[in-house]
Amino acid sequence: MEIHYYDHLTSTNDVAKCAALEGAAALYTVCAKIQSGGVGRMGRYFASPRGGTYFSVVLRPRFDLSRFGAITPFCACAVHRALKELTGVSTDIKWINDLYRNGKKVCGILATSGVDKKGNAFVILGIGINTGSENLPPELDDIATTLPYGDIPRLVERILHHLRDLEVEINTGSWLSYYRENASCLGRDVTVIRGEEKTVARALDIDAEGGLIVLHRDGRKEILRGGEISLRLC
Repeated sequence: MEIHYYDHLTSTNDVAKCAALEGAAALYTVCAKIQSGGVGRMGRYFASPRGGTYFSVVLRPRFDLSRFGAITPFCACAVHRALKELTGVSTDIKWINDLYRNGKKVCGILATSGVDKKGNAFVILGIGINTGSENLPPELDDIATTLPYGDIPRLVERILHHLRDLEVEINTGSWLSYYRENASCLGRDVTVIRGEEKTVARALDIDAEGGLIVLHRDGRKEILRGGEISLRLC
């Protein structure tokens, strides 16, 4: 496990990806106190003020590509576990992989995949947690919150400790029970958003690849796989 700390980076994901392309091993980690160009889901800007926990991890999954969809929800469990252990606070997992506290986002997780120069697959896992005690930018007041925690190296190392179980938990599916227990949407009506289209469905379960099984009002079941789909609790 190799961890590199920086005061400021444009994006920890960019630095970790360069290392992965050159063959960096599993759990090679890049951390920054500030990011000026952090990126979230669908290319959205991810605010990264000082005091937060921002890092990217190289993963080298040793299982079939068909199981790659389980990586990000498993990683949500790893972050959830670490935060609960170190702060005593149990957050809510919003499908697929964000963590919420009191209805507001406290952690974003983004996974991207690639192949290095030797043809070996890798995944870059970007994690941003609002652990600073200072206020977030005013424009985020309605959608984000903080979970103050000052020992960032300890938090990063604790998350990496849980990420070590990636292959075992995904191969056995043992992460699923923890995810189901802490997923905020299960058993509730949700709004499924695809572009301009919005439909209401009941969230029933999570499958082994991280898909959300929903029941539409017309009686039709569907497995949502993320991508361009967003979800809101009703």
